[in-house]
Amino acid sequence: MESILGRALEYTLKYWLKSFTRDQFKLQGHTVHLSNLDIDGDALHSSVGLPAALNVASAKVGKLEITLPSVSYVQTEPIIVQIDRLDLVLEENSDFDASSNPNSSTSSSAPAKGSGYGFADKIADGMTINIHTVNLLLETRGSSRRQGGATWAPPMASMTIRNLMLYTTNENWQVVNLKEAREFSSNKKHIYVFKKLEWQSLSIDLLPHPDMFTDVEEGSNLRDDDGAKRVFFGGERFIEGISGEAYVGCMITRSQFRELN
Repeated sequence: MESILGRALEYTLKYWLKSFTRDQFKLQGHTVHLSNLDIDGDALHSSVGLPAALNVASAKVGKLEITLPSVSYVQTEPIIVQIDRLDLVLEENSDFDASSNPNSSTSSSAPAKGSGYGFADKIADGMTINIHTVNLLLETRGSSRRQGGATWAPPMASMTIRNLMLYTTNENWQVVNLKEAREFSSNKKHIYVFKKLEWQSLSIDLLPHPDMFTDVEEGSNLRDDDGAKRVFFGGERFIEGISGEAYVGCMITRSQFRELN
């Protein structure tokens, strides 16, 4: 059973991480330690359900610790994933045409995990994830031209989330063991997964874009009519330390079940 659980975890890591090799996976007792990881942007885009107008430019993890339950409790206790820092950069897709994709909300370029829903997916869906700090930078490509050739680039949005927790619940959003959480799906045509998301602090800042005011013709910053140079000094915080929670549910068709390869 331990080898099956290890293979399931390895399968999940291969899906989520870029350039992941078996040599990186070293299970010490019930714990795995990894560091300096690059998350696959397409996998993240698909799993989170980001709009097609956004690309994941980069997603990096500092330190990752995975703790497995003992074999006797694998059906009731979750795998615990702890991340010290997650740095995300999202950017507007310059090739996206909203008029030609009116109904498109997510990207279809994510790599497929395989045909069906197997043991590895079941284990992954039951994970509890704790991230100490999430740093998210959102960069849009909108711009406007002013008389004289100056281009204004919009500021970037920076989001900081602290102590982010994602864990499995039952259909009433109550924290229960995994066996009880899965009872709702018994004798149903679909598998239902219910998650609760909590965060201790959320802050959002507007930051100056490196090319916020650029003279595209002369390569220098322009001045307004009154002679004042257009400069965006520092950033501006408009949301400060807000805690909150959210609820997430998903449905998987039973016909998609498969065995772990």
